[in-house]
Amino acid sequence: MKKLFVYTLLLLFAQAAVAQEIPARPNTLVNDYANVLSQQERAALEQKLVRFSDSTTVQIAVVLIQSLDGYPIEDYTYQLASKWGIGQKDKNNGALVFAAIKDHKVRIEIGYGLEGSTPDILAKRIINNDIKPYFKQEQLFEGLDEATSSLMALAKGDYEAKAPDKQGKKPSGVGFFA
Repeated sequence: MKKLFVYTLLLLFAQAAVAQEIPARPNTLVNDYANVLSQQERAALEQKLVRFSDSTTVQIAVVLIQSLDGYPIEDYTYQLASKWGIGQKDKNNGALVFAAIKDHKVRIEIGYGLEGSTPDILAKRIINNDIKPYFKQEQLFEGLDEATSSLMALAKGDYEAKAPDKQGKKPSGVGFFA
């Protein structure tokens, strides 16, 4: 019985270690580990984000994976953004648009340097108004394109927040097919 307990405990720790594995930082801003975007869509988003980063120093990254395998999205995105160092280190002016496709979860992680222009409530509103409607129709590129445009407008101070949805629901950071 004791051996079974130890074996189960080791198995749980091994599973947690795999779920927490963050990929090494790539040389691109758009990283589609789920293979849901076409090469042209990835290139268009990459070009848009690189131009914005070059002109403003604000860096926005897009990461798509298949599944979080039960790992909390908040922890995963925070660790990913921290490990990759999205944005300038001294300004912490990066943003991460993240989706776990099979889990139907999406999150926007904002660096401390952008929290003044992009508070959590506006990031959630972008998820609800820009990402979810397109993701529900399986138009992932369109949702990501719209969301990154809204984040860019926020960073430049040009964003006009859309009203919450007509049903009066509070914005939610997860569940894009809900």
